[in-house]
Amino acid sequence: LWVNSAVSQELTLQKAKRYSGDEDITNWFMSEKLDGIRGYWDGNNLLTRKGKMINPPKWFLDNYPPFELDGELWNERNRFEFVQSTVLDKSPSNNWEKITYNIFKVPNTTGGFSARLQKAKEWFEDYPNSNVRFIPQIICKDKEHLQQFLKEVESKGGEGIIIKDPSQEYHTGR
Repeated sequence: LWVNSAVSQELTLQKAKRYSGDEDITNWFMSEKLDGIRGYWDGNNLLTRKGKMINPPKWFLDNYPPFELDGELWNERNRFEFVQSTVLDKSPSNNWEKITYNIFKVPNTTGGFSARLQKAKEWFEDYPNSNVRFIPQIICKDKEHLQQFLKEVESKGGEGIIIKDPSQEYHTGR
């Protein structure tokens, strides 16, 4: 058996830190935080954040790019157990037909957040995959707008929101 050490070690991914309320978030991007299984596409394989191989059906990965993607394997709100049992199963089941890959960033690519995300959008325009989605990004006007959006997401059963400084280069860690 061939073992790839990158697959068995926790990945060094970008992680969110807690919003303090002191940041000037005007013109930052905000999006719903999906409660699924993080899926890291390394250009060849789909991995968990812990670096374990995910085994989707072959068709699920049709037209994935040769560059990295970071996203969430998801079904719908309040279905974490369904997603977990489907995605972490060693043998893919028909339940994968109900799973989507929701891209929230393109790691290790130059440029700000929008430019990095645009790279993936352009790829999937040329090489479509019906299971790939892009998490909608909303430009935050101010703290009141952020609170309104959070209230809306939570009223629908959502877990929370993520806000991103669009000018920041990609980095790992918090």
